[in-house]
Amino acid sequence: MPRGTLTPVPDMMAPFEIPFLEKEVVVAGKTFKFRELSVAENDACLEAARKPDGDIDGRIMMRLMMSKSAMDPILNADIISRLPSRIYVKLAEAVNDINAAEDEDEGSEGNA
Repeated sequence: MPRGTLTPVPDMMAPFEIPFLEKEVVVAGKTFKFRELSVAENDACLEAARKPDGDIDGRIMMRLMMSKSAMDPILNADIISRLPSRIYVKLAEAVNDINAAEDEDEGSEGNA
């Protein structure tokens, strides 16, 4: 499972002083940099991945989150679809890690 240092992204803190996070992960010798999504961005990915029957297509959701979260290199659905599966899985884990990270100073009480 890819792990890395989570670093605050200063320009993403408005309107509160709570920093968004970014994460770099090296996969197959290539560095990928991702940032945490806002709630609105995450909601947009969720709605875009909703199927006509109301269910969520988890693969589409993850690809949308990856493309929205990618800072360097920029990723889009076409690029993601051409990645080797082993690379895709590691990048998806990194995006999940940064968007579900628990602050070490805070407990895990409550659900959002």
